[in-house]
Amino acid sequence: MFKDYEDLIRQMEIEMQRCSAEAMRRLLELPSNSQEFWLPKTDVYETENELVVRAEIAGVARESLNVSLSGDHRTLSIRGIRSENHIDDRKKIRYYQLEVYFGSFERDIPLPRDIAIDADRVTATYREGFLVVTIPKLPKVEIRRSVPITEPEKEE
Repeated sequence: MFKDYEDLIRQMEIEMQRCSAEAMRRLLELPSNSQEFWLPKTDVYETENELVVRAEIAGVARESLNVSLSGDHRTLSIRGIRSENHIDDRKKIRYYQLEVYFGSFERDIPLPRDIAIDADRVTATYREGFLVVTIPKLPKVEIRRSVPITEPEKEE
């Protein structure tokens, strides 16, 4: 599931940040358009030929999504806005339960450092509330170098 200890720790940190943000939002009863506390849930997994990032972003219009890869190809960024207006424009007096978040979001997903990727062939699809970003892996090339064997130099 996780390749190494650092991946596990990084995933735990991300999940703790998400849980803390949700708890703070509920504690403070922030309005539903508060953008600092909404992070879509994501999965990152590897297949034989690619890395796949899947984000749960139901209700986000395709036109409001932006997916980018950092210059060093190690971080995938997903940005967008989920607007409540087109779903329900009634004036709210009080919330009794608040689990669906609206507003802007930005999620940076660190990619595994030990996998070479083909940044020119990254694709993204959005269907039934899931954004799926496919990042092709570059084939592993074993570089072997022949080391010549020479006679030691004679000392005089």
